[in-house]
Amino acid sequence: MRVPRSLYFAMFSFTASIGVIFGLIASLQDDLGFANSALGLIAGASFFASFLGQLFLAPLADRGRTKPLLLFSIILAALGTLWFALASSVWELTTARALTGLGFGAFAPAARAIVSNIDSSRAGERLGRLAAIETSGFVTGPVIGAALNEIWGLDAPFIFLSVFLICMLPGLIKINISIEREIPQESRRSAAKLIVKRKEAAGAILLGAAMFFPAGMYEAIWARFMEDLGASTLFVGISLTMYGIPFAFTASTAGKFIDRIGPWRAAIFGISVIIPMTFIYGFLTSPWLLMGLAMVEAIGQGVGAPACQAAMVKATREHERATGQGMVGAASTLGGGIAALIAAPLYAGPGPEETFMIVACVVAVLGAAAILLGKDQAPIVKVAQS
Repeated sequence: MRVPRSLYFAMFSFTASIGVIFGLIASLQDDLGFANSALGLIAGASFFASFLGQLFLAPLADRGRTKPLLLFSIILAALGTLWFALASSVWELTTARALTGLGFGAFAPAARAIVSNIDSSRAGERLGRLAAIETSGFVTGPVIGAALNEIWGLDAPFIFLSVFLICMLPGLIKINISIEREIPQESRRSAAKLIVKRKEAAGAILLGAAMFFPAGMYEAIWARFMEDLGASTLFVGISLTMYGIPFAFTASTAGKFIDRIGPWRAAIFGISVIIPMTFIYGFLTSPWLLMGLAMVEAIGQGVGAPACQAAMVKATREHERATGQGMVGAASTLGGGIAALIAAPLYAGPGPEETFMIVACVVAVLGAAAILLGKDQAPIVKVAQS
């Protein structure tokens, strides 16, 4: 069974609608005149709402409600994106961002469960492809936003992407979710508790937090940092796209490598690239050099992200996959949300050097704990039994 293409298209449009704010947040700040501290609030709203969606809505996909969940998520994101075009205050931007985050929190784990359950022996390969599509949307969104902003103004990117999201609904309606199984009610209720007790699952959850922690910082201060170094809004969008090219290429090709050597060995490689790059960023004074090193970091993220998701696949049974992916995603977005909240005041206070150093240290601690828990743990379900 092949992964429905409409699922890939929907994931791309979803993350493009989220990523558009990365390149425009500094322009919105200049236009509306809110303080730097509000950057963390707006960014954090998305992460914390996504955390709730992945923890409490994603398990519905394990209970036979995958398709309604996908459709509901797209509608939520379209409404949130449209609200950005109409917003005139920080609280409206924060609420709009929370809607898109909640939608993504429900959508992403369900999508990952679909692709991993089709053939769990190739989970790394399929999740890597989905991660590449996901990141392609994230980094294409800022470019779309910057281009439409130059032509029609700040409202245009959000209106365009809201309509684009709605256009995804017919394709999702046609998806045949034939992989769903009828699971006893008792098993449904206990899935999260059973999963978190497994060491490899706990490690995957911590790894998700480690991998995504820098992303929260980027959403809050990347555009501000770039513009403070002299970059234009268009260059900020281009820098995010240049980050996405090696990420998408690596994630889409590293899946077979992850399936062959195991997700934890792949995760060690990813973490070992991310930590030093994050540490160095704050000492850079050229936006060109910052963009270049970000492209190196993207290789580590491109291996680490699908490795983290593949580790959770190995730690869960088929009827637990959406719940497990939701738990990884919830930890990821919680970490990102915390990073977003602390990054803006750290950047405004001590400065960029201290901000990036602290984030790098957090990634190192979380990554080490995750690897200690997950490495050498036996999968809960062998491939032949999946």
